[in-house]
Amino acid sequence: MQTTIEKINTIFAMYPNTNGFGFVYMENVRKLVGFGSVRFNPISNKRILERIKKMFEDFPPTHIVLLNPESKVSRTGKRTKKLINEIMAFAESEKLPVIQYSRDQIRDVFRPKHVTKYEIAKHLLTEFEELKVYKPAERKLWMSEDRNMAIFDSLSLALTWFFLND
Repeated sequence: MQTTIEKINTIFAMYPNTNGFGFVYMENVRKLVGFGSVRFNPISNKRILERIKKMFEDFPPTHIVLLNPESKVSRTGKRTKKLINEIMAFAESEKLPVIQYSRDQIRDVFRPKHVTKYEIAKHLLTEFEELKVYKPAERKLWMSEDRNMAIFDSLSLALTWFFLND
């Protein structure tokens, strides 16, 4: 009798923001394995990269999904672009495949109803009940983005990967 062991894809989706990053680990479109929002004060790409390396040692992914900061309508800052490039270089050195999606591609997956980040987050709360405690506050024009939005941004990146690779 021969048994075959199927390797499980573990997706690590990460969404950097001005204060740190949000991340999710997923094994399939319905199985959220881990998630979180990591903040740094003062912000430092070096410290963020060290944290990500440690996370990969503890729980190595098979694929990395990142934001594409080079899309036409991206408002990603220089520091964040540099961080994404550093993560990609590290992943390449570890022979981990990196996939990037723009905000437009993410919106396209969640269209026609859910176009804003907040609408997408509300929709994701209906699918992933374990995230209810992290529900981001609805943002007004004068408000900063809720720190928990990074978790939902990462989750939307991961689900975009599953949707476009199904």
